[in-house]
Amino acid sequence: MKPVIALFLPLLFSAHSGQAEEKCQFNTNSVIKAVSAAVRDKYVLADKADILSKQIAELADSAELEQYCNNTQIFSQKITDKIRELSGDKHFYLEHVGDQDESNNWIEQWRIEAPKNNYGVKKIEILSGNIAYISLSSFHTFENAKPTLGAAFTLIQHSDGLILDLRNNGGGDENTAGAILESLIDTTKPLPFVIESREKKIKPSRITTLPWPAYGTERPLVILINDRSFSAAESVAFSLQQLGRAKIIGTASAGGAHMMDTPQSLPFGFEIGIPSSRPVSTLTEGPVNWEGHGVNPDIETGDQDSLQVALKTIKKQN
Repeated sequence: MKPVIALFLPLLFSAHSGQAEEKCQFNTNSVIKAVSAAVRDKYVLADKADILSKQIAELADSAELEQYCNNTQIFSQKITDKIRELSGDKHFYLEHVGDQDESNNWIEQWRIEAPKNNYGVKKIEILSGNIAYISLSSFHTFENAKPTLGAAFTLIQHSDGLILDLRNNGGGDENTAGAILESLIDTTKPLPFVIESREKKIKPSRITTLPWPAYGTERPLVILINDRSFSAAESVAFSLQQLGRAKIIGTASAGGAHMMDTPQSLPFGFEIGIPSSRPVSTLTEGPVNWEGHGVNPDIETGDQDSLQVALKTIKKQN
């Protein structure tokens, strides 16, 4: 997803719903109505979009929200929290980027901090028994993360098994997640899901040539997750579980299956991120995806014990 920073001149409204011209930087009523319309038109779950849109519109005359007409950050967070509460969908967000202040744009901050975070590669280690361990904290954009991920997969290519640690991984770029997935499966077989929007269903795009050595399907694989594994990280775990390629160990993940497109510009320099598509399993058994309930582990255990349980599990398979 490529965020677009929208710049709007701050228009001042005369008193409306109690917002005095000299006191407010923006009109909360107008922003909320724009949010409502955008959700109605774009949210992936069409059967819920109308109801959610009406619920959001009812917030327009809220005195509680009107008091934040001089604080874009607090207002954005209040609206974000409310939409997530009403929808149960953790991917929604509202933010203000009209002043081009990158500190207010969490996506830009995530990109800026990528080098300091080693592009999501938190730890690589060869454990006893020649078992490889890779901990990934995030999936940064594929072109940026490719050299570091390539080094990681090159280092582990001669190991006898792999533990992929996705605990606390909040997701990120779907192309990076896809490349990691392709490294661990039979690339001649179809993926276990399609991407569905309100208009169509499409097969996910595949990587024809991996930029690093494929780990393949012959060696045992364990994925570690917890309740802070989210979005693209869940996609990797869910797919590998559905394909029977990996054992999933830990606790149920956060439950964010829906996918984002480019944020939509709103009045007064606000932007809204709306989940506009979702993966849908093509297998006949099991859940449609992990939205709302998370990926359920094959072996449930807490963070403190999950690595040792993973080691025991993977050594039994060798």
